[in-house]
Amino acid sequence: MKIISNLLENIEGIENWYISGLIIFFTMFIIFLVRTLMKPRQEMEDIKKSILDDETVDNEKPLVSKR
Repeated sequence: MKIISNLLENIEGIENWYISGLIIFFTMFIIFLVRTLMKPRQEMEDIKKSILDDETVDNEKPLVSKR
């Protein structure tokens, strides 16, 4: 681990990549959080119920084929 830290310390401008990576991470986190909180409650309930729903629509293929 010390080899990697020594290597990264000797690269000029590496701190800019750290800062930009953190900015991208927190921006995406905030976007996902806002989009999740802005969804209507009924839509979230429908998504929650659909996970446990075993019924398939006629035009959907079942995941497991019956033999």
